[in-house]
Amino acid sequence: MRYRAAWYALVAIAIVLILFELFFRYRYVRAGDQVWRIDRVTEQACLVRIGSAICSSATAAGATPRPRINPYLVPPTAEPNP
Repeated sequence: MRYRAAWYALVAIAIVLILFELFFRYRYVRAGDQVWRIDRVTEQACLVRIGSAICSSATAAGATPRPRINPYLVPPTAEPNP
């Protein structure tokens, strides 16, 4: 009984995380006849095809990641930076 508030808080946090993962994590950008999926957390870009997504390879452990800026990916509307 005394842990009821903690359980409610834990359930609320889990629901928020699930909603973020399902609806807000990825941004889809159309570039010509291709669709790119951009992860808002890691900024990894993946080319989306029917049934699969071709993503850029991960960097080696300890290596400095290269910037993943693609000049051909321009969102159709301006998006505010957080």
